[in-house]
Amino acid sequence: MNYKQRNKISMFRAVNKVFGTYSTEFSSIPVLTSFIQSFGESLSEMEEVLLIQQGKTTGASKQKIKEEEEMIEETVQMAGCMFVYAQVNNIPDLQIKCAISSSQLGNMSDEDVKTTCLAIYNEAAKLDGALTDYGKTPENIAQLKKEIDDFAALIASPRSAIVTRSQATRELARLITENNDLLRLKTDKLIEQFKTSNPKLYNTYKAARVIVDLRAGKQTIEEE
Repeated sequence: MNYKQRNKISMFRAVNKVFGTYSTEFSSIPVLTSFIQSFGESLSEMEEVLLIQQGKTTGASKQKIKEEEEMIEETVQMAGCMFVYAQVNNIPDLQIKCAISSSQLGNMSDEDVKTTCLAIYNEAAKLDGALTDYGKTPENIAQLKKEIDDFAALIASPRSAIVTRSQATRELARLITENNDLLRLKTDKLIEQFKTSNPKLYNTYKAARVIVDLRAGKQTIEEE
């Protein structure tokens, strides 16, 4: 998380407090209430992503990280074994398929990494016992499939968060843009209705929307 993102998130938190303080007043505009609810849910997701970035995951997220790491480790080992097999046996197409690394897999989305690992498994399953001399037995191939199945079961759950740090970085940027657009293009416009009817609410909201540069203490007004 860079300093600009940190400043933006600080502003989001301040705005969310205003939404909670004046929930009764905001409820007079049903559409605004729905936007506020969406903002709160997105902010909660953002807080979870921040924990992931800082390596402070717990519960299901920690389990998911563990399963993904195990799957990637097994896949990279199997791919390396097949890469050498393909090289020795002059199978260039298989070599290309097996030229993968842990970092490449770690940067993929959940579905993409699962698909890529499954593709490696499928190639290994075709070779079966042919890889034994290279260090991978049919039991190792079956273990890779188990790791993939375990990971697939986790990401199929109703709420599967992005959990690797590299993925969390991309997800954080998306959520910040999403929340910023929601405020700038929706709630900012509807809040204008309170300018005269409830100036205290209006001014409190506007004050929360000021972004404070946490490095220098400067303030900037969010641009329309």
